[in-house]
Amino acid sequence: MPAPASEAPAARRQQDGPLAGQGVYRRLLGYTLRRWTAFAGALLATAVFAATEPAFAALMKPMLDKGFVERDVDSMRIVPLLIVGLFLLRGIAAFASTYGMSWVGRGVIYDLRHDMFDKLLRLPAGVFDMHPSSQLVSKLIYNVEQVATAATGAITILVRDSLTALGLLGWMFYLSPRLAAVFLIFGPVAAVVVVYVSRRFRRISKRIQTSVGEVGQVAQEVAEGHRVVKIFGGQDYEREQFERVNRRNRRQQLKMTVTRATSVPVIQFLAACILAGVVYVAAVGTDIQTAGTFVSFITAMLLLLPALKRLTTVTEAIQRGLAAGESIFALLDHHEERDEGSRPLRRARGAIRFRGVTFSYRGDGSEGDRRPVLHGIDLDIPPGRTVALVGSSGGGKTTLVNLIPRFYEIDGGVVELDGHDVREYRLADLRRQIAWVGQQVTLFNDTIARNIAYGALQSA
Repeated sequence: MPAPASEAPAARRQQDGPLAGQGVYRRLLGYTLRRWTAFAGALLATAVFAATEPAFAALMKPMLDKGFVERDVDSMRIVPLLIVGLFLLRGIAAFASTYGMSWVGRGVIYDLRHDMFDKLLRLPAGVFDMHPSSQLVSKLIYNVEQVATAATGAITILVRDSLTALGLLGWMFYLSPRLAAVFLIFGPVAAVVVVYVSRRFRRISKRIQTSVGEVGQVAQEVAEGHRVVKIFGGQDYEREQFERVNRRNRRQQLKMTVTRATSVPVIQFLAACILAGVVYVAAVGTDIQTAGTFVSFITAMLLLLPALKRLTTVTEAIQRGLAAGESIFALLDHHEERDEGSRPLRRARGAIRFRGVTFSYRGDGSEGDRRPVLHGIDLDIPPGRTVALVGSSGGGKTTLVNLIPRFYEIDGGVVELDGHDVREYRLADLRRQIAWVGQQVTLFNDTIARNIAYGALQSA
């Protein structure tokens, strides 16, 4: 029997930390740069949107000082028009940024799914033995959507609010370096909190993705094998299995909720400390000389706090995307079926010969974890001969047949077809000689005719 489902060796070897995250970012950036013009345009629109925040705070100073204090009529006429124009520009930039980033992000998802599905078609059979089909499908659908969230909405917020924060901080330092320095007192503390939360989000996200696959696997097994479950009375056992994976998923989701619910109030508390410090320093005397300057500073600070809050909450989506990206690239990096043969084969005579064939299943891909199945098998089947393999369950009958189309690579010996090692043939030519009636009935979501003619679809 195939090795039990387990995590892929490549996935387990992924580094958990900044280096792994940087590698995922670089590879995702490669997909993004396939649409670099739209990406650059979206970034430009994002920068324009971010610039409107400090611009609005800056307008507060002349509106108060010139308009209400000095009663400058010209300023009172110009400032409202500037505010309207500013928000019109802000709206256009917001649309261009959001749509542009979404267009690029969905393109990245399209490419990733295309590459993943193409990879699934070329993976060795052992990968499907080691991974439940629901986990592979979950990578293709759920994990890729997590990357979409990180590549569109999360990245938009990250870039936009980072630029907004820099612009607002710059304006605050321009108005009053002393008051702006109050923000820097709590900066390192906030940074430590954000780093801790980001790493925790990432760890939990990996566990959630695994648990979702486990839930789907158990449910799929029951749905596909409902007759077996009923005839052997396995309802209680399957119920326990589902409860186990369902509870695990629930625990991980609650851990994510606790982390999210804790991080936001902590950041907000730090923001309140900053606000209190600003008010205190302003009360005892600063370099702020006018009411307009103070209101402009407070406006910039109030606009800065939501941006900082969004930056702390967006880490969850980014870390989920990173965890999903690692899983996706582990699949894309998996070695494919070996197809190094060059001998053409148009029509085989059908002479099959096994010479000293030895084969072992790998439990996790390591040399030390092997499950021997076949030992020194010798078998000669002449062309046209009908042969039945009889033996106990798990004796290696199916495995022996699977070696002919090279679903698995043997450890030793030779499998020959018409006097030549099957590895000398091109895989497509070799498998074209074989009519396959497997133990599992497979019906594709297509017409009856195309199911019957599968493999010769051009004639269906």
